[in-house]
Amino acid sequence: MAISEVVTVVRTIARLLVLALAAAACQPGPSAAPSAVATPSTPGATPAASGVPQASPDAGAGTLAEELRDAISVEDILADLSQLNEIAAANGGTRVAGSAGYDASAAFVADELRAAGYDVVLVPAEIPTFRVDAPTILEILAPGAPALQDTRDVKPLLLSPPGDVTARVFALGFDPTAAPGSRLGLGCDPADWADVPAGAIVLVNAGPCPRRTAMVNAQDAGAAAIITAYPEWVADQVRRPTLVDPTGLEIPALGATHEAGVALFAAATAGAPVHLEVSTTVAIESTMNVIAETPGGDPAHVVMLGGHLDSVVDGPGINDNGTGTMTVLEIARELARIRPDGAPWKVRVAFWTGEETGLLGSADYIRTLDRPTIDAIAAYLNFDMLGSANGVRFVYDAANTTRPAASGLVQELFQQALDADGFAWDLVDVGAASDHFPFDQNGVPVGGLFSGANEILTPDQAARFGRAAGVPADACYHLLCDTTENVDAAILGELARAAAWVTGRLADGAVVLPAG
Repeated sequence: MAISEVVTVVRTIARLLVLALAAAACQPGPSAAPSAVATPSTPGATPAASGVPQASPDAGAGTLAEELRDAISVEDILADLSQLNEIAAANGGTRVAGSAGYDASAAFVADELRAAGYDVVLVPAEIPTFRVDAPTILEILAPGAPALQDTRDVKPLLLSPPGDVTARVFALGFDPTAAPGSRLGLGCDPADWADVPAGAIVLVNAGPCPRRTAMVNAQDAGAAAIITAYPEWVADQVRRPTLVDPTGLEIPALGATHEAGVALFAAATAGAPVHLEVSTTVAIESTMNVIAETPGGDPAHVVMLGGHLDSVVDGPGINDNGTGTMTVLEIARELARIRPDGAPWKVRVAFWTGEETGLLGSADYIRTLDRPTIDAIAAYLNFDMLGSANGVRFVYDAANTTRPAASGLVQELFQQALDADGFAWDLVDVGAASDHFPFDQNGVPVGGLFSGANEILTPDQAARFGRAAGVPADACYHLLCDTTENVDAAILGELARAAAWVTGRLADGAVVLPAG
């Protein structure tokens, strides 16, 4: 694909994200209680719905759903996660898209699928890649000013351009008392920038819009750089929100801890100059999605399941999203063993690249499909972060999808699976935060499971799920510590078996998904 085509795809994704992206699974969002969580479940109380046979996951022994659920081995998933962990360790601690670590991860998955009897296709995807070439420098040039360190206090945002700037700081409505999880910062509206002096380094609190929106507004106002401080970020907990589309971006953009933001606010008040130096490279490079499907099954009815195989640049990504992708791999292996000729409906599995940059691999894939091929996908099931150490059982809420009736039936299947085992669950609106989104935008019914990212658990959630209140579902989200030590095997097994049961229920062709 030509670079111009890549830019068109990425721009399209960026526009969609501006409209739809709320902080959720794989983008750093508020660490407050998530307002997107819907009414919690009462196990066993799922209402019947037309089109969804209400058989219990324990009923009808010998059916594909039960066989597939019972075949899932969490030990095998954990062994696969260890392989991914070793791959990351051998490749600079990361499996980011476009890196040797990602390529080795894709090769591992492809080999496992081939060994299970699948025909595997490595589908090329041309995506923007990001590299940090040298430590970031952020210095307040004033006597007694605190020393700010790369990685500990500040990081360039994903896809940030390089730059070397010395200038005064302008605090754009910065609130040094902002509460953790607050997203009330200015910068999302072009009118916010009316009084910003040209050439300034602009300091803002985290705001309600994607960081790309604030950055474009900063550029248009003549700012030399933009720094976003997140009220809940502390030392060594700095993430990299993505700028999604590098096209037209020219100034450095950084994320910083609250403490660093307060220090920069003091520099702005005192009129002290600040030196900022960012050394990054953004390039269009070739990577690949890994796709495989059962040899048999009705090609006019495809059950597709997948998750993103890439990690962030700063860590190995074992929960995010090794747990989701290795669950998909385990389902694929067991399905091939149980039904070597395939199920009544065809099952296709996908391991996506470039999700952490902006859903690029999945969006690129569906862009290549013609309308009949898209329409043949009866449902797409997404699995992203299934083993969070302080996690809960989230089921994707179908209410705001483009196919709420059909997606609602998929949602109810997941609820049935969890209810039958007596597990509490919540609904969560994950919006545009993972690889289901390009499918939903193309009219494919979607569903999925999620165990939480950097959302802070409420006391009610902690009580119902047996977890700790006031701390994130995954404290290692998007950090170096997202290793095999960061995975809760119990919740991973619970969600993996539910994923397998729903895959089997759909693949056996008994569930009728409505057209709407």
